Amino acid sequence: MTDDRVQFDNVSRFYGEVLGVNRVTLSIPPGITSLVGPNGSGKTTLMNLMSGLVRPTRGQIRVLGIAVDDPQRLCRILGYSTQFDSFPRGLTGYQCVAYFLRLFGYDQAKCDRLATAAIERLRMGEAAHRKVAGYSKGMRQRIKLAMAIAHNPRVLVLDEPLNGLDPLVRAETIALFREYAGQGRHVIVSSHVLHEVDQISDQVILLSNGYV
Repeated sequence: MTDDRVQFDNVSRFYGEVLGVNRVTLSIPPGITSLVGPNGSGKTTLMNLMSGLVRPTRGQIRVLGIAVDDPQRLCRILGYSTQFDSFPRGLTGYQCVAYFLRLFGYDQAKCDRLATAAIERLRMGEAAHRKVAGYSKGMRQRIKLAMAIAHNPRVLVLDEPLNGLDPLVRAETIALFREYAGQGRHVIVSSHVLHEVDQISDQVILLSNGYV
């Protein structure tokens, strides 16, 4: 297995009797890769598998040569933004990003520098010290993205990242994805919006009923 790809080798994941994904073999190169399919097709399961949040029932997954059951190494190269919000209660946007960075063992000065840079990159500087509970959906989406990019990962896994963004912010976010892809990174996104997928993707993975 090469160390510049996200690789699935005959991977299946079942939730009891329910099929998540079945017999998936993939080798995903750098660039923008879109996962496309109807609800329940397996997109989020595939993202959770490559992020190490769920384990495969069978098969193997490696992300840039790192096994997904090695979270200490995996989390240093991978950033994940989930479809659903799950912010700690009472925190500001800045605190969400900075406290997350502390989990990497960075000192306070580095956390502050990286958090500020990520927040500014997503144009959230003016709202950074307001509580997330008062944010609009689009603002919460941008803080999730800031959390995903703050530690400068080589692989970004983003579940419906453009939902709730206004047209200007959406265009800026797509430009960020292209910038990352141009640096040889992986940007793996899920979307229901086919014209958007056509616009941004270097490659597309079509999922249906848990199969590629």
